[in-house]
Amino acid sequence: MGQLGDLLHEHHEEIERRWYERWRREGAVRPDLSEAVLKNHLAIQLQAIGEAIRKGGSSTASPRELWAQHGRLDPEQRVRDEVPIDEVVREYAYVIEEVRAWLEERGEQVSVQDYSFFSIAIFELAAESARRFAKYQAEQVARERSEHVAGIAHQLRTPVSTLSLYVQQLERTKGVPDVRSVERLRGTVARLSRLVDGILRMERFSPEELPVHAELLDPAQVIDQIVADYEHEARRKGLLLEVSAKHSARMYVDRDLLVDALGNLIQNAIKYTDKGFVHVTVEPHEDGVVFKVKDSGPGIAPERQRELFRPVRPGQPGGFGLGLSIAFRAAVAQGGSLEVESEEGQGSTFSLHLPWVVHSREGLSEGLAETSPGV
Repeated sequence: MGQLGDLLHEHHEEIERRWYERWRREGAVRPDLSEAVLKNHLAIQLQAIGEAIRKGGSSTASPRELWAQHGRLDPEQRVRDEVPIDEVVREYAYVIEEVRAWLEERGEQVSVQDYSFFSIAIFELAAESARRFAKYQAEQVARERSEHVAGIAHQLRTPVSTLSLYVQQLERTKGVPDVRSVERLRGTVARLSRLVDGILRMERFSPEELPVHAELLDPAQVIDQIVADYEHEARRKGLLLEVSAKHSARMYVDRDLLVDALGNLIQNAIKYTDKGFVHVTVEPHEDGVVFKVKDSGPGIAPERQRELFRPVRPGQPGGFGLGLSIAFRAAVAQGGSLEVESEEGQGSTFSLHLPWVVHSREGLSEGLAETSPGV
Protein backbone atom coordinates (compact mmCIF):
# COMPACT_ATOMS: atom_id res chain seq x y z
CA MET A 1 0.00 0.00 0.00
CA GLY A 2 1.52 3.30 -1.07
CA GLN A 3 1.75 6.15 1.38
CA LEU A 4 -0.12 9.24 0.21
CA GLY A 5 2.57 11.53 1.57
CA ASP A 6 5.24 9.95 -0.65
CA LEU A 7 2.95 10.04 -3.70
CA LEU A 8 2.07 13.73 -3.28
CA HIS A 9 5.69 14.67 -2.65
CA GLU A 10 7.10 12.74 -5.61
CA HIS A 11 4.35 13.38 -8.20
CA HIS A 12 3.24 16.93 -7.36
CA GLU A 13 4.10 18.23 -10.85
CA GLU A 14 2.03 15.53 -12.58
CA ILE A 15 -0.95 16.23 -10.33
CA GLU A 16 -0.58 19.95 -10.97
CA ARG A 17 -0.58 19.34 -14.75
CA ARG A 18 -3.76 17.21 -14.53
CA TRP A 19 -5.41 19.87 -12.43
CA TYR A 20 -4.52 22.63 -14.89
CA GLU A 21 -5.88 20.63 -17.84
CA ARG A 22 -9.10 19.99 -15.89
CA TRP A 23 -9.47 23.69 -15.10
CA ARG A 24 -9.13 24.58 -18.75
CA ARG A 25 -11.67 21.94 -19.84
CA GLU A 26 -14.29 23.03 -17.33
CA GLY A 27 -14.31 26.63 -18.55
CA ALA A 28 -12.64 29.39 -16.63
CA VAL A 29 -14.34 32.31 -14.98
CA ARG A 30 -11.27 34.35 -15.91
CA PRO A 31 -9.75 32.64 -18.98
CA ASP A 32 -7.28 35.49 -19.43
CA LEU A 33 -5.38 34.62 -16.25
CA SER A 34 -1.83 33.41 -16.64
CA GLU A 35 -0.86 29.83 -15.85
CA ALA A 36 1.46 31.05 -13.12
CA VAL A 37 -1.31 32.94 -11.32
CA LEU A 38 -3.71 30.03 -11.65
CA LYS A 39 -1.37 27.42 -10.24
CA ASN A 40 -0.47 29.80 -7.43
CA HIS A 41 2.17 27.56 -5.79
CA LEU A 42 -0.06 24.47 -6.03
CA ALA A 43 2.92 22.16 -6.53
CA ILE A 44 4.62 23.56 -3.43
CA GLN A 45 1.38 23.26 -1.46
CA LEU A 46 1.03 19.59 -2.49
CA GLN A 47 4.59 19.00 -1.38
CA ALA A 48 3.86 20.65 1.98
CA ILE A 49 0.85 18.35 2.53
CA GLY A 50 2.91 15.34 1.48
CA GLU A 51 5.68 16.23 3.93
CA ALA A 52 3.18 16.62 6.77
CA ILE A 53 1.62 13.22 6.01
CA ARG A 54 5.05 11.55 5.84
CA LYS A 55 5.87 12.98 9.26
CA GLY A 56 2.72 11.58 10.79
CA GLY A 57 -0.16 13.64 9.44
CA SER A 58 -2.73 14.62 12.02
CA SER A 59 -0.61 13.22 14.83
CA THR A 60 1.89 16.10 14.42
CA ALA A 61 -0.11 19.13 13.27
CA SER A 62 -3.59 20.10 12.17
CA PRO A 63 -4.06 21.20 8.53
CA ARG A 64 -4.78 24.75 9.66
CA GLU A 65 -1.50 24.88 11.55
CA LEU A 66 0.14 23.59 8.40
CA TRP A 67 -0.70 26.80 6.50
CA ALA A 68 0.15 28.96 9.48
CA GLN A 69 3.62 27.41 9.53
CA HIS A 70 4.37 27.59 5.83
CA GLY A 71 4.91 30.81 3.93
CA ARG A 72 3.61 29.04 0.84
CA LEU A 73 0.28 30.74 0.34
CA ASP A 74 -0.21 33.92 -1.64
CA PRO A 75 -3.92 34.62 -2.10
CA GLU A 76 -3.09 38.34 -2.10
CA GLN A 77 -1.74 37.84 -5.61
CA ARG A 78 -5.10 36.40 -6.60
CA VAL A 79 -6.84 39.39 -5.05
CA ARG A 80 -4.62 41.81 -6.95
CA ASP A 81 -5.49 39.94 -10.14
CA GLU A 82 -9.20 40.08 -9.21
CA VAL A 83 -9.71 36.32 -9.07
CA PRO A 84 -13.20 35.78 -7.51
CA ILE A 85 -13.11 33.82 -4.25
CA ASP A 86 -15.67 31.34 -5.60
CA GLU A 87 -13.22 30.62 -8.41
CA VAL A 88 -10.47 29.95 -5.85
CA VAL A 89 -12.73 27.52 -3.97
CA ARG A 90 -13.61 25.76 -7.23
CA GLU A 91 -9.93 25.38 -8.08
CA TYR A 92 -9.19 23.61 -4.79
CA ALA A 93 -12.22 21.36 -5.24
CA TYR A 94 -10.67 20.28 -8.54
CA VAL A 95 -7.47 19.39 -6.67
CA ILE A 96 -9.32 16.89 -4.46
CA GLU A 97 -11.21 15.41 -7.41
CA GLU A 98 -8.10 15.07 -9.57
CA VAL A 99 -6.03 13.46 -6.81
CA ARG A 100 -8.80 10.92 -6.21
CA ALA A 101 -9.05 10.13 -9.94
CA TRP A 102 -5.27 9.90 -10.24
CA LEU A 103 -5.05 7.43 -7.34
CA GLU A 104 -7.81 5.27 -8.85
CA GLU A 105 -6.12 5.20 -12.26
CA ARG A 106 -2.84 4.10 -10.67
CA GLY A 107 -4.56 1.54 -8.46
CA GLU A 108 -3.08 3.11 -5.35
CA GLN A 109 -4.58 2.21 -1.99
CA VAL A 110 -3.98 4.85 0.67
CA SER A 111 -5.08 4.93 4.30
CA VAL A 112 -8.28 6.69 5.28
CA GLN A 113 -6.29 8.72 7.80
CA ASP A 114 -3.86 10.01 5.16
CA TYR A 115 -6.60 10.80 2.65
CA SER A 116 -8.67 12.56 5.33
CA PHE A 117 -5.68 14.70 6.27
CA PHE A 118 -5.13 15.59 2.60
CA SER A 119 -8.81 16.53 2.05
CA ILE A 120 -8.99 18.63 5.21
CA ALA A 121 -5.69 20.33 4.30
CA ILE A 122 -7.09 21.38 0.92
CA PHE A 123 -10.30 22.56 2.59
CA GLU A 124 -8.29 24.61 5.08
CA LEU A 125 -6.20 25.98 2.23
CA ALA A 126 -9.36 27.26 0.53
CA ALA A 127 -10.65 28.61 3.86
CA GLU A 128 -7.38 30.40 4.54
CA SER A 129 -7.53 31.89 1.04
CA ALA A 130 -11.05 33.18 1.78
CA ARG A 131 -9.93 34.63 5.13
CA ARG A 132 -6.98 36.42 3.58
CA PHE A 133 -9.16 37.53 0.67
CA ALA A 134 -11.69 39.08 3.09
CA LYS A 135 -8.95 40.74 5.16
CA TYR A 136 -7.30 42.17 2.07
CA GLN A 137 -10.58 43.58 0.78
CA ALA A 138 -11.47 45.08 4.18
CA GLU A 139 -8.09 46.80 4.34
CA GLN A 140 -8.52 48.03 0.77
CA VAL A 141 -11.97 49.47 1.51
CA ALA A 142 -10.60 51.20 4.62
CA ARG A 143 -7.75 52.71 2.62
CA GLU A 144 -10.04 53.90 -0.16
CA ARG A 145 -12.49 55.37 2.34
CA SER A 146 -9.70 57.23 4.11
CA GLU A 147 -8.41 58.57 0.79
CA HIS A 148 -11.94 59.57 -0.23
CA VAL A 149 -12.49 61.54 2.99
CA ALA A 150 -9.09 63.21 2.55
CA GLY A 151 -10.10 64.10 -1.02
CA ILE A 152 -13.31 65.73 0.21
CA ALA A 153 -11.38 67.72 2.80
CA HIS A 154 -8.98 68.84 0.07
CA GLN A 155 -11.88 70.05 -2.09
CA LEU A 156 -13.39 72.02 0.81
CA ARG A 157 -10.10 73.64 1.76
CA THR A 158 -9.99 76.20 -1.06
CA PRO A 159 -13.48 77.74 -0.65
CA VAL A 160 -13.14 77.70 3.13
CA SER A 161 -9.79 79.52 2.91
CA THR A 162 -11.30 82.06 0.51
CA LEU A 163 -14.25 82.54 2.83
CA SER A 164 -11.91 83.12 5.75
CA LEU A 165 -9.96 85.70 3.76
CA TYR A 166 -13.09 87.66 2.85
CA VAL A 167 -14.26 87.63 6.46
CA GLN A 168 -10.89 89.07 7.53
CA GLN A 169 -11.22 91.80 4.91
CA LEU A 170 -14.69 92.67 6.18
CA GLU A 171 -13.39 92.84 9.75
CA ARG A 172 -10.81 95.43 8.68
CA THR A 173 -13.46 97.49 6.89
CA LYS A 174 -14.54 100.58 8.78
CA GLY A 175 -18.20 101.33 8.52
CA VAL A 176 -20.38 99.73 5.82
CA PRO A 177 -18.51 97.11 3.72
CA ASP A 178 -18.36 97.78 -0.01
CA VAL A 179 -20.84 96.00 -2.27
CA ARG A 180 -18.15 94.12 -4.19
CA SER A 181 -16.76 92.48 -1.04
CA VAL A 182 -20.24 91.42 0.03
CA GLU A 183 -20.91 89.95 -3.42
CA ARG A 184 -17.64 88.01 -3.36
CA LEU A 185 -18.46 86.69 0.07
CA ARG A 186 -21.94 85.71 -1.04
CA GLY A 187 -20.58 83.96 -4.13
CA THR A 188 -18.02 82.00 -2.10
CA VAL A 189 -20.68 80.90 0.38
CA ALA A 190 -22.94 79.81 -2.49
CA ARG A 191 -20.08 77.87 -4.10
CA LEU A 192 -19.24 76.14 -0.82
CA SER A 193 -22.89 75.30 -0.26
CA ARG A 194 -23.19 73.76 -3.75
CA LEU A 195 -20.06 71.70 -3.22
CA VAL A 196 -21.30 70.36 0.12
CA ASP A 197 -24.74 69.58 -1.33
CA GLY A 198 -23.15 67.80 -4.30
CA ILE A 199 -20.90 65.74 -2.04
CA LEU A 200 -23.85 64.77 0.16
CA ARG A 201 -25.86 63.67 -2.86
CA MET A 202 -22.90 61.67 -4.17
CA GLU A 203 -22.37 60.00 -0.78
CA ARG A 204 -26.00 59.07 -0.19
CA PHE A 205 -27.10 57.87 -3.62
CA SER A 206 -25.88 56.08 -6.69
CA PRO A 207 -26.57 57.99 -9.95
CA GLU A 208 -29.59 55.77 -10.66
CA GLU A 209 -31.02 56.45 -7.19
CA LEU A 210 -30.50 60.21 -6.99
CA PRO A 211 -33.79 62.08 -6.46
CA VAL A 212 -34.65 64.14 -9.53
CA HIS A 213 -37.05 67.08 -9.29
CA ALA A 214 -37.56 68.44 -12.78
CA GLU A 215 -38.95 71.92 -13.33
CA LEU A 216 -39.43 74.17 -16.34
CA LEU A 217 -36.63 76.70 -16.49
CA ASP A 218 -34.34 78.72 -18.72
CA PRO A 219 -30.93 76.99 -18.65
CA ALA A 220 -29.19 80.15 -19.86
CA GLN A 221 -30.42 81.97 -16.77
CA VAL A 222 -28.99 79.23 -14.54
CA ILE A 223 -25.66 79.50 -16.36
CA ASP A 224 -25.59 83.29 -15.88
CA GLN A 225 -26.03 82.78 -12.14
CA ILE A 226 -23.22 80.21 -12.00
CA VAL A 227 -20.86 82.33 -14.10
CA ALA A 228 -21.48 85.34 -11.86
CA ASP A 229 -20.00 83.37 -8.94
CA TYR A 230 -16.77 82.74 -10.85
CA GLU A 231 -16.30 86.07 -12.66
CA HIS A 232 -13.98 87.45 -9.97
CA GLU A 233 -11.72 84.39 -10.08
CA ALA A 234 -11.60 84.49 -13.90
CA ARG A 235 -10.71 88.21 -13.88
CA ARG A 236 -8.03 87.64 -11.27
CA LYS A 237 -6.36 85.13 -13.62
CA GLY A 238 -6.89 87.35 -16.67
CA LEU A 239 -9.21 84.85 -18.34
CA LEU A 240 -11.95 85.72 -20.80
CA LEU A 241 -15.12 84.09 -19.42
CA GLU A 242 -17.88 84.13 -22.04
CA VAL A 243 -21.39 82.64 -22.29
CA SER A 244 -23.28 81.97 -25.52
CA ALA A 245 -26.84 80.83 -24.86
CA LYS A 246 -30.32 81.64 -26.20
CA HIS A 247 -32.51 82.87 -23.38
CA SER A 248 -35.65 81.74 -25.23
CA ALA A 249 -34.87 78.03 -24.65
CA ARG A 250 -36.88 76.22 -21.99
CA MET A 251 -36.44 72.68 -20.71
CA TYR A 252 -37.56 70.47 -17.86
CA VAL A 253 -34.49 69.80 -15.73
CA ASP A 254 -33.44 69.46 -12.10
CA ARG A 255 -32.00 72.85 -11.16
CA ASP A 256 -29.73 71.54 -8.39
CA LEU A 257 -28.31 68.73 -10.51
CA LEU A 258 -27.79 71.09 -13.45
CA VAL A 259 -25.87 73.42 -11.14
CA ASP A 260 -23.90 70.43 -9.80
CA ALA A 261 -22.82 69.54 -13.31
CA LEU A 262 -22.19 72.92 -14.92
CA GLY A 263 -20.87 74.58 -11.77
CA ASN A 264 -18.15 72.00 -11.37
CA LEU A 265 -17.28 72.03 -15.08
CA ILE A 266 -16.91 75.83 -15.12
CA GLN A 267 -14.96 75.85 -11.86
CA ASN A 268 -12.56 73.19 -13.13
CA ALA A 269 -12.04 75.01 -16.44
CA ILE A 270 -11.09 78.22 -14.62
CA LYS A 271 -8.97 76.39 -12.09
CA TYR A 272 -6.80 74.58 -14.63
CA THR A 273 -6.57 77.36 -17.23
CA ASP A 274 -3.76 79.85 -16.62
CA LYS A 275 -4.33 82.08 -19.62
CA GLY A 276 -6.75 82.48 -22.49
CA PHE A 277 -10.45 81.78 -22.20
CA VAL A 278 -13.33 79.71 -20.85
CA HIS A 279 -16.38 79.55 -23.14
CA VAL A 280 -19.75 78.20 -22.03
CA THR A 281 -22.29 77.46 -24.77
CA VAL A 282 -25.79 75.99 -24.97
CA GLU A 283 -26.64 74.12 -28.16
CA PRO A 284 -30.28 73.07 -28.69
CA HIS A 285 -30.74 69.88 -30.70
CA GLU A 286 -33.79 67.92 -31.75
CA ASP A 287 -33.24 65.22 -29.10
CA GLY A 288 -31.94 67.41 -26.30
CA VAL A 289 -29.60 70.15 -25.17
CA VAL A 290 -25.80 70.11 -25.18
CA PHE A 291 -23.96 72.30 -22.70
CA LYS A 292 -20.29 72.80 -23.56
CA VAL A 293 -17.52 74.19 -21.40
CA LYS A 294 -14.43 74.85 -23.51
CA ASP A 295 -11.11 76.15 -22.20
CA SER A 296 -7.64 77.01 -23.48
CA GLY A 297 -5.95 75.09 -20.71
CA PRO A 298 -3.13 72.52 -20.88
CA GLY A 299 -5.32 69.71 -22.21
CA ILE A 300 -5.56 66.16 -20.92
CA ALA A 301 -3.54 63.13 -21.98
CA PRO A 302 -5.61 60.25 -23.44
CA GLU A 303 -4.64 57.82 -20.67
CA ARG A 304 -5.85 60.28 -18.04
CA GLN A 305 -9.19 60.90 -19.71
CA ARG A 306 -10.35 57.41 -18.72
CA GLU A 307 -9.95 58.34 -15.05
CA LEU A 308 -11.50 61.79 -15.16
CA PHE A 309 -14.85 61.07 -13.57
CA ARG A 310 -13.48 59.14 -10.60
CA PRO A 311 -12.87 60.96 -7.30
CA VAL A 312 -9.33 62.21 -6.81
CA ARG A 313 -7.02 60.26 -4.52
CA PRO A 314 -4.46 62.14 -2.42
CA GLY A 315 -0.90 61.65 -3.58
CA GLN A 316 -1.84 61.35 -7.24
CA PRO A 317 -0.33 64.23 -9.24
CA GLY A 318 -2.63 66.65 -11.03
CA GLY A 319 -5.90 65.14 -9.87
CA PHE A 320 -9.19 66.60 -11.08
CA GLY A 321 -10.95 66.33 -7.73
CA LEU A 322 -14.48 65.42 -6.81
CA GLY A 323 -15.97 68.00 -9.15
CA LEU A 324 -15.98 65.89 -12.30
CA SER A 325 -17.26 62.87 -10.41
CA ILE A 326 -20.16 64.96 -9.07
CA ALA A 327 -20.83 66.37 -12.55
CA PHE A 328 -20.83 62.91 -14.12
CA ARG A 329 -23.30 61.53 -11.56
CA ALA A 330 -25.58 64.55 -12.01
CA ALA A 331 -25.62 63.93 -15.77
CA VAL A 332 -26.38 60.21 -15.48
CA ALA A 333 -29.10 60.79 -12.88
CA GLN A 334 -30.99 62.95 -15.38
CA GLY A 335 -30.72 60.47 -18.22
CA GLY A 336 -27.85 62.34 -19.81
CA SER A 337 -24.13 61.91 -20.36
CA LEU A 338 -20.85 63.73 -19.89
CA GLU A 339 -18.07 63.56 -22.48
CA VAL A 340 -14.66 65.12 -22.95
CA GLU A 341 -12.59 66.05 -25.99
CA SER A 342 -9.05 67.11 -25.32
CA GLU A 343 -5.51 67.15 -26.63
CA GLU A 344 -2.42 68.02 -24.68
CA GLY A 345 -1.58 71.67 -25.24
CA GLN A 346 -4.87 72.28 -27.09
CA GLY A 347 -7.34 72.79 -24.24
CA SER A 348 -10.40 70.73 -23.33
CA THR A 349 -14.12 70.69 -24.09
CA PHE A 350 -16.57 69.01 -21.72
CA SER A 351 -20.01 68.31 -23.18
CA LEU A 352 -23.04 67.73 -20.97
CA HIS A 353 -25.91 66.09 -22.90
CA LEU A 354 -29.39 66.29 -21.38
CA PRO A 355 -32.84 65.51 -22.82
CA TRP A 356 -35.38 68.30 -23.26
CA VAL A 357 -37.57 66.65 -20.64
CA VAL A 358 -35.71 65.22 -17.65
CA HIS A 359 -37.97 62.79 -15.83
CA SER A 360 -38.46 63.28 -12.12
CA ARG A 361 -37.55 60.23 -10.13
CA GLU A 362 -41.22 59.90 -9.16
CA GLY A 363 -42.28 60.19 -12.80
CA LEU A 364 -43.37 63.12 -14.91
CA SER A 365 -46.04 65.40 -13.51
CA GLU A 366 -49.42 65.24 -15.18
CA GLY A 367 -48.95 68.63 -16.84
CA LEU A 368 -45.64 67.81 -18.53
CA ALA A 369 -45.76 67.33 -22.25
CA GLU A 370 -43.98 64.36 -23.76
CA THR A 371 -42.73 66.45 -26.66
CA SER A 372 -39.73 68.78 -26.59
CA PRO A 373 -40.55 72.17 -25.04
CA GLY A 374 -38.62 73.67 -27.94
CA VAL A 375 -36.94 76.94 -28.43
